[in-house]
Amino acid sequence: MLELEKIALYHGATPLLNGLDITLKVGEFATVIGENGCGKSTLLRCIAGLHSHYSGRVALNDRELSGWNTKTLATQRAFVNQHNQVQFAFLTEEVLQLGRINQKETLAQSTELICQVAEQLSIGHLFGRDVRTLSGGERQRVFIAKALVQLLPNANTAKYEGAFEGKLLLLDEPTSALDFRFQKAMMDVIKSYCQQGLSVMCVSHDMNLVLPYANQVILLANGRCLAQGQVCEVINEQNLQQCFGVTPTLIPQANSVPLITH
Repeated sequence: MLELEKIALYHGATPLLNGLDITLKVGEFATVIGENGCGKSTLLRCIAGLHSHYSGRVALNDRELSGWNTKTLATQRAFVNQHNQVQFAFLTEEVLQLGRINQKETLAQSTELICQVAEQLSIGHLFGRDVRTLSGGERQRVFIAKALVQLLPNANTAKYEGAFEGKLLLLDEPTSALDFRFQKAMMDVIKSYCQQGLSVMCVSHDMNLVLPYANQVILLANGRCLAQGQVCEVINEQNLQQCFGVTPTLIPQANSVPLITH
C-alpha cells in the first residue's frame, strides 16, 4: 500500500532522514515514535509531498508519488498537520466542504457525508462558527474530520466493505490539544476506519495512548529507523533507552501493551 525505500533528506550536511525503509499495509495503523527533532514530522511531510528534495522512493499503491494526478491523489491521501492555522473567515462546515472539492457529487450528497463524520467526531454543534474562534481542541477535531471527509468514497459509489482500501491518512500529533474524553473517542473513530481498509501513519508523543491502537511501531532516532515491528517486538527497555536516553519502567497490562512510565 505505502512503500518507502531508502528515504534520505539533508539540511546542508545534516541528515534529517537517513535511509528509511518502511512498508505500510492496507488497514494498518502505524505509529511513529521518537525524540523531538528525530525526523518524525519530516517523514510525514515527505509522504505528504511537502518536501520535494528527498532522495529515495515513496510509492502509494505501487505508484510513485510523482506518477499521480494531483486531484486523484488528494482523494487517496490526506495529511493533518500538527498546527492548523486559519487566516480567513471560514465556517466549520465550509472547511469540511473543502474536503469534497475533488468529488463530482451534489452539495446535498457531500453535506450528508460531512454530517456523518461530524457526528462521529462530535463537531456538529460547531457548524456556523468561524474556525478562527474555535479552541485548539475543537479546531483539531475539525481538521481531522476534514481529512476523513476528503478520503470518503464518492457519494455516487455503492457502499461496500473495504471502501478505504488503498487510502492513507497521515496524522501529526492528532490528539495534542484534546482532553482525555476526546483523545480516546478520536482514536476509536480512526481505528474504525482502519477496519474499513484505511491505512494510518500517526506521529505521537503519547505512547500510552496510541500503542494500544497500533499494528506497527516505527522507532526513530537521529533520522534512522532504530526498530520497526509489532508493539511486542519494539517496545522494550533497551530500545526506549536507546531512543530517548532514559530507562523507562514498563508495567505489563492485560492487553499485552505495557504502560510506560519514568
